[in-house]
Amino acid sequence: MLSPKDDRVDYGDKLRPPQGFELSYALATSFTLDLETLICLPIALCFDNTLEGKLEGEKLALLEAIGQLSGRLKVFFQQGNIKVPLQFNRLFTLLEDCLVPIVPATEFSSFHPKIWLLRFTGPNNDVRYRLLVLSRNLTFDRSWDIAVTLEGELRESPQTESNGLLQLLRELKPSAANFSGFKEFEKELPYIDWKKPLGFNGLKTLAGSEQSVPLDFGGDTTSILVISPFLHPNALNWLQKRGVDHYLLSRAEELNRIGKDSLKDWDCYALSDRVVSGEDDLEDAREQSLHAKLILVQNGATSHWHLGSANTTVAALGDGEDKPRNTEFMVRLTGHREELTPHKILQELKGTKEKPSGIFVQHEFNDITETEEPLADIARRRLEHALINALWKITATETDDGSYCCEVSCGIQVNVPVGCTVEVGLLATGIYQVLQTLMRWDGLAQTQVSAFLPLRVMVDGDAKPALTLMVKASLDMKGGDNRSQKIMNELIDSEEKFMAYVRLLLMPDAEKSEWFGLDLSRKGTAHNESLDRTLNGPVLESLLYSAARHPEQLDRIESLLNSLQENKATIPEEFSQLWALFKNHKQGKRR
Repeated sequence: MLSPKDDRVDYGDKLRPPQGFELSYALATSFTLDLETLICLPIALCFDNTLEGKLEGEKLALLEAIGQLSGRLKVFFQQGNIKVPLQFNRLFTLLEDCLVPIVPATEFSSFHPKIWLLRFTGPNNDVRYRLLVLSRNLTFDRSWDIAVTLEGELRESPQTESNGLLQLLRELKPSAANFSGFKEFEKELPYIDWKKPLGFNGLKTLAGSEQSVPLDFGGDTTSILVISPFLHPNALNWLQKRGVDHYLLSRAEELNRIGKDSLKDWDCYALSDRVVSGEDDLEDAREQSLHAKLILVQNGATSHWHLGSANTTVAALGDGEDKPRNTEFMVRLTGHREELTPHKILQELKGTKEKPSGIFVQHEFNDITETEEPLADIARRRLEHALINALWKITATETDDGSYCCEVSCGIQVNVPVGCTVEVGLLATGIYQVLQTLMRWDGLAQTQVSAFLPLRVMVDGDAKPALTLMVKASLDMKGGDNRSQKIMNELIDSEEKFMAYVRLLLMPDAEKSEWFGLDLSRKGTAHNESLDRTLNGPVLESLLYSAARHPEQLDRIESLLNSLQENKATIPEEFSQLWALFKNHKQGKRR
């Protein structure tokens, strides 16, 4: 059930629509983001590909998938927590509209939920939902996680299982009120019946906030099992008051930090060095850590599994006296089978003395040496919150020579600790300036302008940053924002690439390998000698078929042509003449 080798989550499989359905809306939440992962996200939703592994270059599939998801996807994340990529990709800018930064209320709270909510539509206006509740962020991190996938269908009578999910969505809506998906979610989720995973017969969704703990223990507790990469002794003490048997599974360094005395009432286990070093995956031995979160309580014959985003910390759960500070999301699954109890799950994760599992091992405590941080934790948190709470704005203006000037302001006075300096950069250039009221970068290409601002905090005398952030700023493109059209013109720079794009647009079931086969970062080639045969053969047949059966595909071609108005030389004259006939046909049908 919980093997890190055999039970890996395949995001390509989890995000693809059910047979005969297509995605209408998608919503995701994450504490941190990786832009390279975000580039893969539309690929997974549109081309049934996995989120694992990196996609190098600026490929046709990326351009098309991002275009297909326009207006249908929103990703909420904590402001500042975007990983600075090693290399700028022009397609990053096309993701800006789907990203919604959230600033937590204080420096000691976090926006921490990790979910995907997907709405699919099918024949006869049938609606299906899918909810992924995760312990991982939208990054390429390969740490050991726990996730649950729930399939949902509309019922005529009201359901209560989505109450916690609706609470989270109500908190998110003011930050993206123009997202059409909220209207459908609010109308349909109260009537969604979620299919429970095998062995479970009860389900609740639980949103965590200052007003609510994302846990529901039910009755009296017999035993409790906690899996958490981050711990706080006060939260553990609060949980330890419940039940008789207490099992704690975490990272060795975190258990050592809390200490043997504070954990004397817990039976403690650490993630095996074999798993951490990647030896458990012989084909791809890369280091991995623990990121899973699970609080499993047993009430007699009933087991409640709480899994999702919440660590066993005061910030996430409170401690019975102090309230939680984070925004979290958990799902509670209830079952009555013996194999779902804490004792049985512990046995599965550690194995027996004769046959150890190699996943978790009994922890042997060691003293740890405290290392002095160059920027103290409280000062770091306050500075970080001030930086992400600033009103970052980028004003981009075209100059007489056709290049762009970017002026950056933060809108508030940031109090920087003595001995520290804040530097602000532009993502496309890698050039940083010391934080001032107004900063300016000149000589940028239009496609180098983006809303992403990397920030770094330097401590006097240190060569490496003490803190690295990247925020999404508000962007004002003077004269209008046509960066997407500019990117399209730069990437589709030959008749060959244009015809390849058209051919794939006309293939409703195009294999993903065909989309990935054309790398748009390469220079265009000479005029295709078989262009006439292509126009008069496969493309003509596909246009005829689309006009009769799939007129929406003609809309996609028209959108492509409109985007390439600046670079008409890439559009073969023969195709323009052919398209004029189909355009007249399409307009005639709409009259």
